[in-house]
Amino acid sequence: MAPARSVVEDILPLSPLQEGLLFHAQYEHEAKRLYVAQFVVDLAGPLDAVALRSAAAALVERHANLRATFRHRKSGEPIQVIRRDTPFQWDDIDLSDLDRATAVTRCAEATESDWARGIGIQDPALLRFILIRQGPDLSRLLLTAHHLILDGWSIALLMRELFQLYTHDGDISCLPPQRPYRQYVQWLMAQDRDAAKEAWRTTLHGLDGPTYIAAGNLSTSGRVSPDVTQDVTVELTPELTSRLKEQARRFDVTLNTLCQGAWAIVLGQHTGQDEVVFGATVSGRPAELPGADALIGMLVNTVPVRVRLDRGEPLHALLKRIQDQRSRLLEHDHLGLAEIQRLTASDGARFDTNFVFDNFPMNDYELDLPDSRLSIDVDYRETVHYPLTLAVEPRDALMLRLHFRPEAFTRRTAQDIAGRVARVLEQAASDPAPSVGAVETLLPGERKRVLGEWNSTTVHVPAHTLPELFAQQAARTPDAPAASSDGLTLTYGELEARANRVARYLMGRGVGPESLVALALPRSTEMVAAMLGVLKAGGAYLPVDPGHPAERVAFMFDDARPMLVLTDHVNARKLPQGPTESVIVDSEHFARELAGLDAGALSDAERTALLSPAHPAYIIYTSGSTGMPKGVVVTHAGVSNLLKWAVAEFGPEKLARTVVSTSFNFDVSVFETFTPLICGGHIEIVDDLLALVDKPVDRAGHLLSAVPSVFTEFLTATGTAIDAGTVVLAGEALPTRLVDDLRAALPERAVVNAYGPTECTVYAARWSSSGPVSGVPPIGRPIANTQVFVLDAGLNPVPVGVVGELYVAGAGLARGYAGRAGLTAERFVACPFGSAGERMYRTGDLVRWSADGQLEYCGRADEQVKIRGFRIEPGEIESVLREHVAVGQAAVVVREDVPGDRRLVGYVVA
Repeated sequence: MAPARSVVEDILPLSPLQEGLLFHAQYEHEAKRLYVAQFVVDLAGPLDAVALRSAAAALVERHANLRATFRHRKSGEPIQVIRRDTPFQWDDIDLSDLDRATAVTRCAEATESDWARGIGIQDPALLRFILIRQGPDLSRLLLTAHHLILDGWSIALLMRELFQLYTHDGDISCLPPQRPYRQYVQWLMAQDRDAAKEAWRTTLHGLDGPTYIAAGNLSTSGRVSPDVTQDVTVELTPELTSRLKEQARRFDVTLNTLCQGAWAIVLGQHTGQDEVVFGATVSGRPAELPGADALIGMLVNTVPVRVRLDRGEPLHALLKRIQDQRSRLLEHDHLGLAEIQRLTASDGARFDTNFVFDNFPMNDYELDLPDSRLSIDVDYRETVHYPLTLAVEPRDALMLRLHFRPEAFTRRTAQDIAGRVARVLEQAASDPAPSVGAVETLLPGERKRVLGEWNSTTVHVPAHTLPELFAQQAARTPDAPAASSDGLTLTYGELEARANRVARYLMGRGVGPESLVALALPRSTEMVAAMLGVLKAGGAYLPVDPGHPAERVAFMFDDARPMLVLTDHVNARKLPQGPTESVIVDSEHFARELAGLDAGALSDAERTALLSPAHPAYIIYTSGSTGMPKGVVVTHAGVSNLLKWAVAEFGPEKLARTVVSTSFNFDVSVFETFTPLICGGHIEIVDDLLALVDKPVDRAGHLLSAVPSVFTEFLTATGTAIDAGTVVLAGEALPTRLVDDLRAALPERAVVNAYGPTECTVYAARWSSSGPVSGVPPIGRPIANTQVFVLDAGLNPVPVGVVGELYVAGAGLARGYAGRAGLTAERFVACPFGSAGERMYRTGDLVRWSADGQLEYCGRADEQVKIRGFRIEPGEIESVLREHVAVGQAAVVVREDVPGDRRLVGYVVA
């Protein structure tokens, strides 16, 4: 009796990519829906269903690897076992008895059901066919397969063979001799892995971190959501496609390389990196393996593509470098991606995007059908591992298909990214092609939107100085209360008279336009009168807090060299000894001096020179990145623009009672103090916001202003028992939780998130809300006569949603830094989007435009840290931490408790 034939026909090792697929398929959630491809073939015309089934069965018999199952040896080595008894899976669904519309609907439902069903690696077969008959002349064939046994190229070949067999009544002789998959596996095992490792090690040496484009931790999670994988498409015109092919020939590169170059440029723009890495799916069909193009199985591999983006390099030179790299590595494409990535210095994936050039014969079946009325239409879909995969389909009209995971990207964002690739390709087809840095990635209309529409802030503001604006208001409401502190209230008339006398005293001491007077006084109405007095004399004031470290105060005096310092007996003792003369304002001598001076209105005739809006109004010192404070010189024109915007924004009613709680050394005090005073408001000067806790006075309708951290303390201390009319927050990132707390304490009241460096006269942008907030509050849009630009390193506008550095131009720009021409030239640069001579300020802040034209703060450019090769923005992590309902404040720092082991550490305050 002859021994029974074994059901095992063959045992094969796995290719590197198969090993990776098998690993993820074993351990991922919803593994049955991973790495599945579905061909949808719509057949219009008469169909012989029996013949089609027979043809499909013959295919499974012909290609042994289609009957593979995947197991592990006792040693743990994964293997593919080819079985003779693997069931042939064919299902018939007959909907022909239904009306056409219902049949079509049910067919679509069956297609989605098949897709949702997936294929698990433990299923008896990893390939199945479903024929759905919707009527005598309309059918749909579904071919669904696990990528462990078939790649996209092979599925297309399989479909071609299927219909060749169908048209030849299942006669297998109509097909060319079969190329066994074992031949490929044997070739793979014979390759020089050590040489391949060395080639990839050399290529990736010195790689400066990964390239991640997805939001949050999706880049490295490796998780796949096949049930929600989506795609968007952009189809180029046949004419543009033809020009691209011609340009590729002219550059002596392939169309594949040209498209990879476009993808690299878009990635560089979106990540802000001048060197990017992305995955590229290669066919894995080596030229030296006879018949490789006809092999059916899983042969593809994903390999990294490293691209350095040199802004000055011609586009054709970039493309040539990409192609040269590809040519050098072609013979090493067999090495698995996991093994390649282990050759780099850092752990983890080096990229989260993939590029696929789908040049397999998707629609090229060359069918010789006996009934010419039968026609086919094919669609194809598959799950994707990466958050973003660009698939280029080289048809007569080039198709860009961008697969995306919606937990990482919105459809709008994905559509925009695909559109940017097309935009780059349009320019690549031009003659001459631009340099890399000159390639425009903004979509049509997007440049107009980010430079024009969202910066349409022009408002006519008559040229005024600050003392003019206050004097005009004092003349309108001389008896109205203007300023209060410590129980003392001055009317507008009294404050005007006091300031005029101080001004005449100072003018008598030689103070005038371009002069500087330091103010080291307590927080009181006297300080406000002194500020106005200096301004009326034509000088600029320099606020000094004697409570600051003596070294800082001494530096300010030495750096700014004020003519005089107005102070009192207590604070005079804290000031540094030096050439600056102190004027003691609480002395009897000063009181007598003022009493003898005229309190009436001043004129330019009395000043040492004409006072104009271009003259300095104040100098405020801010911290420098080197630790050396720098004095920002702000003009009357900038202050006037700010105040008139604020009056228009909030209105006299909301400014009628304003609490001045911010240090006069901080420029927000300019907004708090002077905005109400030019529209008839009454300011209350307090030591700080927390001082209000001990003064339970009815402040309904008051405007309160503070940095978010201080306001958080204030809310905690008051138990949210406040009744302010408007809250303006600035100076720090605004946590979502604080907005929620304010919403609870002050329902339907306005909460404003204001943004602006001192160099831009307090505020440059603002966001306002009176309702609930989702996500981190933005910093909004520019204020009146202010333009904001989000730019890359080459000062080009970046696309919506892409992080860039914020530059501010417009009426609020400061003159520069006192006595530091070099630093001024470095930070205040020529504005390429304005008129000749116009400047813009480089803030150092990283922001992005939202789809609705709001600026979102993303951290500081100079606070980026690098850990294990990853560029990290602590500000972004802090923003995420602050979104948690239990977190009030958050800070993220880098610690190196063990030498060489740098770690991010987050600190939170509940």
